[in-house]
Amino acid sequence: MPRIRSILGACSIEIAQHRRNCYRDRDNHTIPKGTRCLVIKNATGGSKNYCSQCAFAILDKAADDLASLRQALE
Repeated sequence: MPRIRSILGACSIEIAQHRRNCYRDRDNHTIPKGTRCLVIKNATGGSKNYCSQCAFAILDKAADDLASLRQALE
């Protein structure tokens, strides 16, 4: 049976090895060393980091988008 393709391959959770800036709100959100953050890799090899507060908003939006896709298939 063929392998099922993952559409979330560009997303992962990492533990920050140093302080990072949150890409969604660079002026007000930082990611302290040792904390978890959402990392989304782009096609050019770069990546964007998001603090947990912003990551939950992104993941909630992704869940809504997936639900809409499922509903459209029914």
